[in-house]
Amino acid sequence: MRFRSSHPLLRVLAVGLLAAGPLWPAAAPPAAADVVEPFGERYRASLYGDFATIGNTVMGCPRAPADLAARCAAATGGGGANRDDAFVTRRLDTAGTGDAYGSSTGRVRIPEGAEVAYARLYWGGNDGTHRGPGGTELKRCDPSGADAAPSPGDPATTAPLLAVGAKAAAPVSIDSMVVDPAEADGPHYYTGESDVTAAFAGVTGTGAPVAVGVSGVWAPNGKGCVAGWSLTVVHRFPGPDPAEAPERRSVHLYGGHVLQRPASPATTVTVDGFRRSPGKVRAGVVAYDGDRNAPGDRFLVGGKGVTGDTGTTDDFFAGEDDGAVSPDLVDNLSVDAKEFDVPDGAIPVGATSAELAFATDGDAYVPAGLALSVPVPDLEVTRTAGPGPAGRDPVPSPSPTTPEPPEPAEPSPPEPTAEPTDPAVRPASAPSFPTVPPAPSSSVAATTAAPAPGPRHGGTGGSMADTGSHGERLWLLGALAVVLAGTGLVAKAAMRGRRD
Repeated sequence: MRFRSSHPLLRVLAVGLLAAGPLWPAAAPPAAADVVEPFGERYRASLYGDFATIGNTVMGCPRAPADLAARCAAATGGGGANRDDAFVTRRLDTAGTGDAYGSSTGRVRIPEGAEVAYARLYWGGNDGTHRGPGGTELKRCDPSGADAAPSPGDPATTAPLLAVGAKAAAPVSIDSMVVDPAEADGPHYYTGESDVTAAFAGVTGTGAPVAVGVSGVWAPNGKGCVAGWSLTVVHRFPGPDPAEAPERRSVHLYGGHVLQRPASPATTVTVDGFRRSPGKVRAGVVAYDGDRNAPGDRFLVGGKGVTGDTGTTDDFFAGEDDGAVSPDLVDNLSVDAKEFDVPDGAIPVGATSAELAFATDGDAYVPAGLALSVPVPDLEVTRTAGPGPAGRDPVPSPSPTTPEPPEPAEPSPPEPTAEPTDPAVRPASAPSFPTVPPAPSSSVAATTAAPAPGPRHGGTGGSMADTGSHGERLWLLGALAVVLAGTGLVAKAAMRGRRD
C-alpha cells in the first residue's frame, strides 16, 4: 500500500507539467530490487550552506528478565554479539507523552547567522506483521516471538508530533506514506515523510544545538520490533561564510522505500544537476533495521564503499544515529540516521552526476532517505533586453564591457533555486508557470562575485546566479534568433530574384 497527499490544484499542475515535458533533469530510478516506492528527489538547492541529518530510535530494551535486559544493554552500548531480533523491544516515552506511542529527543546544530532553508522528517519501522514460510500471515515482527502489541490506530494514517526548540509539539502532515504489501515475504515495514520547514520558522542559527523532540510514532512492542525517526535540515547563509560556507553547494534530498535483502540487486540512485568543483563532498542516509553484528550491508558512492562507525565498509548500517539526546546509544537497534564525508575520488572534480547505491549480501535493511551535498562553482550570468535592428528579431550580441562568449559545446547542468521537487510535497501556493523571455541582447560573464541567495523555500523573492537551465535557454534563444534571421535574409533574396 502507498499513498501521497497533495493539493488538487497541484495534481492538475503536475499533469500539465508532465505533458509539457520535464523542467528538471529526471533522476534515474533505482535498480530493480524489492522496491516498494522508488527513490525520488524531494528537494534540490544551490546555496551557501549545507545539510545536517540527525535521528533516534523510539524503542528500548526489555526491563525483564534481568539477564536479557543486561544483554540488551550491552548490545546498545556497542558490545556483545546480539542483534535487535534477540530482544523483546518496547516503546520509549522520553518526551513524556505516554507509552502508547514511541518518542525520543535529539538536537541539530544550525551555524551562527544561518537560517533554515528546508527541513524534512522521516519516520517508520515495523508494522507488526510478518509473512512466514508458505504464506502464513503472522502478527509479529519476528516469526519466533509472540504476537506484537502495536500502538493504537493504523501506521499509515498516524502522524507523529514534532517539537522544535521551545515550541509546543504539533502533528506533522503526511506527505508520503508507504506500507509493505501483505504478500511481501518476511517482516513488513512502513515509512513516512513530511516537509517540516514551517516548524523552523523564526529559528536563526546561533551555533548552539536546537532541541528536537519527536513523539506519537506508531510502533509495536515485540521481539525484534524496530521504529525510529530522522530529520534532515538544510541551512543557508546570505553569502559566503569563511568558516561555515566558503563555497556554494548543490544540496539534494531523496526519499523512497526499498526492502534491501541479500538476494536483491543493489539499489542505485543517480543524482545529477550539478558540476562538482574542488571541496568536500558529503552524504547522509536514513535506513531501518540495520544490524551491527550482521555484516554484508554496504553504502557505495561511485562504486566506492563508505566506512561506517564499525570501522568497515561491510557493516555500514548498524543502528547509528547523529544528534541523539535521549536515548543516546551506540547501537539504537532500530534506525541509521547519519551524515558522513564521501570517499576521495568517488565523485571527481568536474563530474555532473553521481551514483549512490544501497547493497547487501548479508544483513537485510530498509533504505528510506538520502542526502548529497556537492561543492559547485560560482557562476554569474547577466543579461539585458533590447530591440534588434528594424524589421528583424533581436539577436543576442556581446556586451562591450565583457568578452564575447564562446560557442557552447555542451551546456552546464542547472544549479536551480531552492525548491522541493516532489509534486506531492510542493507547497500549495499560486503556481508559477514557466515563461519564455523575448530573445535578449545579452552579455554573459563567468565571475567569482557572490550572487544573491536563492528564494526561500516555496517563495518567489530573491535572485540567484543563472548558472544552469536559464543560461542554457539564453544560448538556445540566441542561436534560434540567428537561424531565423538568416532564414529571413534568404527568403528576401529569393523574392528579389523572382521579381527581377
